[in-house]
Amino acid sequence: MVEPQQNVPTILCIFGATGDLARVKVVPALFHLHRKGQLPDMFRVIGFSRRPWGDAEFRTHVREIISMHASGVDTATIDSFLERFGFQSGDFDEDKSYMELKRTFDRLDAKWGVCANKLFYLAVAPEFYTKIATQLKNSHLSDPCGPYEGWTRIAVEKPFGHDALSARAIDDHLAMIFNEGQIYRIDHYLAKEMLQNILTFRFANNLFESEWGNQLIEKIEIRLLEPLGVEKRGSFYDATGTLRDVGQNHFLQILALLTMDQPRSLEADEIRTKRAEILKTVKTPTTDDVKKHTFRAQYKGFRDIPGVAPQSNTETYFKVRATLSHRRWKGVPIYMEGGKRLGDAEKEIVITFKHREPCVCPEGGAHHTNRMIIRLEPKEEILIEFWSKTPGRTFKTEKRALQFLLRERSGAAQYTEEYEKMLLDCIRGDQTLFLSSEEIAQMWRYIDPIVLGWKKNLVPLDSYVPNTKDILQIAAQLETNN
Repeated sequence: MVEPQQNVPTILCIFGATGDLARVKVVPALFHLHRKGQLPDMFRVIGFSRRPWGDAEFRTHVREIISMHASGVDTATIDSFLERFGFQSGDFDEDKSYMELKRTFDRLDAKWGVCANKLFYLAVAPEFYTKIATQLKNSHLSDPCGPYEGWTRIAVEKPFGHDALSARAIDDHLAMIFNEGQIYRIDHYLAKEMLQNILTFRFANNLFESEWGNQLIEKIEIRLLEPLGVEKRGSFYDATGTLRDVGQNHFLQILALLTMDQPRSLEADEIRTKRAEILKTVKTPTTDDVKKHTFRAQYKGFRDIPGVAPQSNTETYFKVRATLSHRRWKGVPIYMEGGKRLGDAEKEIVITFKHREPCVCPEGGAHHTNRMIIRLEPKEEILIEFWSKTPGRTFKTEKRALQFLLRERSGAAQYTEEYEKMLLDCIRGDQTLFLSSEEIAQMWRYIDPIVLGWKKNLVPLDSYVPNTKDILQIAAQLETNN
């Protein structure tokens, strides 16, 4: 149930409400929150899009979306969910569209007898962010009712620009209209259960943290390999590439969670500050670093996808090595590897621990290595590998593992669980799972030199056969480069 202090009239306006992001992620998440009774009693969703629809057409569209999520749900629950939806047809840069939207909001305020909270969700491409924000200001939709009621907030999706300059331009523009506490920058990976468990595992236990860093750890590998390809996103993906699509955000946020210093509390500002502080210590790649410590490839057939240039040099796979200047992490390489059409899903973090010399190991046997594996897919689990003596009179050893399995299998559809958390946190005002302006600036600082180096072809583009992992062996050469 909704906590009393959060059961406040709230209006969610989704810009780009008829697009894929709303269809795949936002609407299903809202439906699950509705079923669980976690939305405010007075909660309205206004879809904003160019389609010449009214409320009825939009509700039919929403019904089609949730038909895949409504197995066994009674008709009354579905109907009550659809009643929360309305629609505003308009253009993102058209004054009269926003004036009509303002009248819609005012009518709801009058109906409810209170100034409602207003959350503007920009499920659109970044080039529309400044236009929409400006119109929200000009129409006074961004104005809060007062210091104690009727807040306004804006949620924006990645990618946050396409480089440091464009990201800064977007941030500067948003900052002229909203303060940092009103801006919710979404990276859905931060809402994944296993990533949240990193902080809990590190700081709620006294197992490794006292030596966590270069005293204990030899290397870190972050691997996000997926079977899916680009499918219908050819134009977007050809202009973006895998490094900017997931490396600039998901990977660097995982890096931050693994290496950040202990926060004084679980307050959002404290955690976001610690993430930003560690990201500042990621060394900016030099030209030599790009040549020696980055690798890129493209799966065969990518150039045949509609929207992709015939001679495209966009990577669909990458591997890079990062290092930190932080005193606890000097000398520890962090390898980040991700891509598409790479066979079965393999999403995990592998932490390899140092072993003291000499190794008290069986004579003639392999040097023992201990690892911790934090796995997101295909299972959600944490494994700690160790060595144990086998029963018998000889000193023969075998590898064993301690396993923590989060759950047998998540019942939530892909993205739904993460977006449920993020939407609720937008309403509750908790920014823990959202990126700060400083974090974004530091992430682009690391990514931009690599992208520039690849544009100059400092690292030739390799290729690989879809649904194979052979390219991983070729990219492994990075780990032998000094």
